[in-house]
Amino acid sequence: MENKLDISNSMHSKASVRSADTAVIRAIRHENMPRHSNNTPAVAHRPSNAPARGTKSSSAPKTKTATKAKSESNTEVKEKSHVLFLAFMLLLSVATLALYIGIRIFDYETNKINRFVVVEVGSPVSKDLFFNDSISFPETEDCNLDFSTVNVELPQTINFTITYLWTNMECVLEIADTTAPTGIGIPQTMFSVDELPDVEKCVTDVKDRTEVTMKWGRIPDISAGGEFKAEALLTDAVGNTASVMVPLSVTKDSTPPVIEGTKNISAFVGDPVVYRDGITVTDDYDKNPTLDIDSSNVDLKKPGTYKAIYIATDFSGNKTTAEIEVELIKKPKTYVDQAEVDKVAQKILDKIIKPDMTQMEKALQIVWWCRYNIGYTAKADSTSRNRAAYDALTKRSATCYGYACAVREMLNLCGIENMFIKRYPWRHSVHYWNYIKIDDQWYHCDSTPRKNYNSYFFMYTTKEIQNFHHSGWYGYTFKVAEYPASATKSVQKQIDYKNHKVKK
Repeated sequence: MENKLDISNSMHSKASVRSADTAVIRAIRHENMPRHSNNTPAVAHRPSNAPARGTKSSSAPKTKTATKAKSESNTEVKEKSHVLFLAFMLLLSVATLALYIGIRIFDYETNKINRFVVVEVGSPVSKDLFFNDSISFPETEDCNLDFSTVNVELPQTINFTITYLWTNMECVLEIADTTAPTGIGIPQTMFSVDELPDVEKCVTDVKDRTEVTMKWGRIPDISAGGEFKAEALLTDAVGNTASVMVPLSVTKDSTPPVIEGTKNISAFVGDPVVYRDGITVTDDYDKNPTLDIDSSNVDLKKPGTYKAIYIATDFSGNKTTAEIEVELIKKPKTYVDQAEVDKVAQKILDKIIKPDMTQMEKALQIVWWCRYNIGYTAKADSTSRNRAAYDALTKRSATCYGYACAVREMLNLCGIENMFIKRYPWRHSVHYWNYIKIDDQWYHCDSTPRKNYNSYFFMYTTKEIQNFHHSGWYGYTFKVAEYPASATKSVQKQIDYKNHKVKK
């Protein structure tokens, strides 16, 4: 049974092959048949050597024809596939080019937007600061920051978003104070021993939007004197710093002060010694040099002659010294205590002085009162200034020395600086008068009566009093160099001698 089946199957296979070959041959013949216009099938003319229908042909020609048909069919398929591939590649290239162009346009447009902008405090701000150029698609642009609400006076950093071409771009607006303060140095004139003034006093026209602090930077060595520049550092509230130069004109002071009016002093044991009476100290630069007195060797309780030293110092440290002798004498029986003299003098002042008077007006009343209320005598107790002043004020009589002592006593009580001047040289008798300081100027006053001269001398300059002559009398010579220089401008037109008033 198995052999039969195999034979049957083999025969069936062979029959199937022949049937397929026949179909191929027919198809080829049909393809090669001529076509007629009247759509009638043309009669195929079999060549003389062609086998008759139904006659088996050899297998070789059949195989060759089939291979040819397959090859032509494959070629057609390949051509169609190639065309489709070229079309696909063309479309892909167009799409890629379009994408590339789109990206370039996107980059070009979005690069027109600044992502970070810094402006100075106080500068106006707007959205335009964030665009380098006009955009091509403004309808797609938007911003979430209202620039009109920004406080441009306050340093700050603001983050916001600009939307363009449907893309959110984070942006930053920084308002910064990057400008340093400005100022102008004020030239300073000073001495080599001075310290620099406060820096705030040396810089002017300081300008900045915030509070400015100042301090000294580089400071030159000015000890030798000369022209210098000191650096002032100006710093604002956010740390911006500027350097301002301050010109310095520095003088080196090497000249010591001058002490004038020093003389030997006589005083009574137990009484205070007035060292400063008539002493003046001047300096070429220092308007107020100091004066110290070393009286440590003076024993006020014991008669004798002692040494005292004046020491004047200017602000540069230059010093001058002057030495005097202090003679302490045992008090005489006629001695009058200072308190008693003050008491008598004050009673008179209470009658002639008013609180609203100037120093000049007070001094005029004192000299006038002594001139017309004390009589002149050639003999009086002159053993001390206190005795001479006391007798003049109580007994109402005195020598020139007593007049000068009485005026001095009342001037002292009124706080008016004064001293005695003694005539030199003199022929028959010595003469004393007062030298007073009014408005920082020294003037001569003399209340002693002159024969046949019914007046007095008040606030004369040295030149005026030395030029005074009356009835052949000339008695105002003295050692000018030993006293402070007098005023040079006359005030005599201001004096109403008759009514003892200062003219207004």
